[in-house]
Amino acid sequence: MTADISTAIAQRLAAQSGDAVFQHDEWKDWRWMALVAAQLDAAIAPLKLPPGAPAALVTRNRPQHAAAIAAQLAAGRPTTMIYSAQSPAAMANDVSALRPAVLIADADDWTPDLTGAAESIGALAIAISPDAAAPVRVRAPARLADSYRQLDADVAFELLTSGTTGLPKRLPLSWRSLDAIVSDARAAYAAPQVADARQPPGIVVHPLGNVAGVNYVAAPLAFGQPLVLMEKFELGAWVQAVREHKPSRTALPPSAVRMVLERNTPPEDLASLRVIGTGGGALDPALQARFEEKYGVAILPAFGATEFGGVIANWTLDLHKAFAATKRGSAGRARPGVELRILDRETFAPLPAGEIGLLSARTPVTGDAWVRTNDLASLDADGFLFLHGRADNAINRGGFKVVPDVVADALRAHPAVIDAAVVGIPDARLGETPVAAVEVNAPVSAEELTAFARTRLLAYQVPTQVRIVDALPRNASMKVTLPEVRALFGTAPASP
Repeated sequence: MTADISTAIAQRLAAQSGDAVFQHDEWKDWRWMALVAAQLDAAIAPLKLPPGAPAALVTRNRPQHAAAIAAQLAAGRPTTMIYSAQSPAAMANDVSALRPAVLIADADDWTPDLTGAAESIGALAIAISPDAAAPVRVRAPARLADSYRQLDADVAFELLTSGTTGLPKRLPLSWRSLDAIVSDARAAYAAPQVADARQPPGIVVHPLGNVAGVNYVAAPLAFGQPLVLMEKFELGAWVQAVREHKPSRTALPPSAVRMVLERNTPPEDLASLRVIGTGGGALDPALQARFEEKYGVAILPAFGATEFGGVIANWTLDLHKAFAATKRGSAGRARPGVELRILDRETFAPLPAGEIGLLSARTPVTGDAWVRTNDLASLDADGFLFLHGRADNAINRGGFKVVPDVVADALRAHPAVIDAAVVGIPDARLGETPVAAVEVNAPVSAEELTAFARTRLLAYQVPTQVRIVDALPRNASMKVTLPEVRALFGTAPASP
C-alpha cells in the first residue's frame, strides 16, 4: 500500500543527489534531507510503534518540515498535522486531544505550553531545525502509556481543512490516495523523467499542513524536483522567486492571482511562467481574462476537498486551448476516475445540466460511495463544473435565501473593489441579514457600493451594511476567514 511513494522518496534519500529545498537564500540538498530522515528514524525506531501510531507534526513551510515529511513518507509512518498559526495554548490543547506517540515541532515552537502538553501524555518530543549537523534533537524521551492514539493502518496523513467557516477539522488521506496524487502530478507534468535535476524548482506558498500543501510537496519529493518554500505569500518575495528560479508552472490561490494583477507586476518578471494552477476559492472570470491577456500565462482553475484527497475537477492545457473563451468561471471537468452529479437540495434527486444544486462526487478515494458536499454547483452540457457558493453558508433573510458568493461577486464587479466577503449577522426581525466587508484600491464610499449592488442584485440580496477595510482577514492559505469577517460587525465568531 505504501510502496510507490515510500519507495520513490526512500530512493531519493538514499541517492543524496542534488538540491532539495530553498529558503532564505540557501539550498538544502538531498544529503541534508537524508540526515534529517536518519536522525528522525534513529529517534523513533526504538519505540517499536505499530503501523497506525502517528507522529504529530506542527507544520511550518520550512526546509526541516519538508524533510520531516519526506522521512515520514519514506518510512511509511502516518503523520497528523497541527497548525502552527495558532497560540501556544491552542497547540498544546491539540496535542492533549490527539495523544500522539511522537510530537515533532520546530525548535521555535517548543514553548512551555507545548512542552508541558508533550510531557503530560508521555510523547517522544522532537525539535527540528535547519542546523547542518544536528537538525533533529530529542527534547524529552517517550514515557508511552497504552492510551496513545492510533489510526487505521491505511492512513498516511490526517490533514487539516482550511478553517474558513469555523475551526479546522482533520480528515484522513490514505496511502492509496497519496499514490494517486503523485500519479496525477506525473501526468500533469507530462514527462516520465520529471526527476531531471536541471528542471526548475516548484514554488510552494500553500501551507504544508493541508491537502494543497501535501499535493504540492509530496509529488516533487517523489520526483526529486527541487522546492522553493515560502512561509506565506508576499508578492515581492514571490516575484523575486519567479525571476530567480524561472519556473514554467506554479500554483497560487485566487486572491494572490488578483494581487499580482492589481499591483501591476511587470510582465517581464513572470516571463518564465506558462501555467498557473489555482483553486481553493472563486476566481473572477474577468480577472482571469485580464491576467491571461497581460501575462500570456494560462490559468487553470481546479476544485477539490480534503475528504476527496485533493482535486476532483480541473482544467488542463488542452481544455484551456479549446474552451478558455467560452467556459470562463468553470472549475473544469471531472478528473479521470471521478464522477460528478448535481442533486436537488430538498429531495437529493439528480438534476439535469444547468440546474444548481448540491455537488456530489464518486472518486477512487470514496470507492463505490457517492459523497454529497455542501457546495452549490452546476454541470453544463459539456461536463464543465461551475461553483455557486456553499449551501451551509446561505443566509436566511426572512425566508429568502441569500448566497454570499452571489452578493460578493456583484460587489467585485465595481472597478474600485479588489475583493469582498459576505456573511450573515443576527437580525431581530428577519432572523439574519447579509453584510459585506470590502477591500478597495480607489476612493469609494460604502453608500456608493450599496447603490451599485442594488443595480445588480434582488432587493433581499443587497447587504444591509458595507464596511470598507484595509485588508480582508485571511488564513495561511490566503482564504478569507468568515468568523473574523463576522467579528468586524461586532458579531462573535460562529461555532463550527
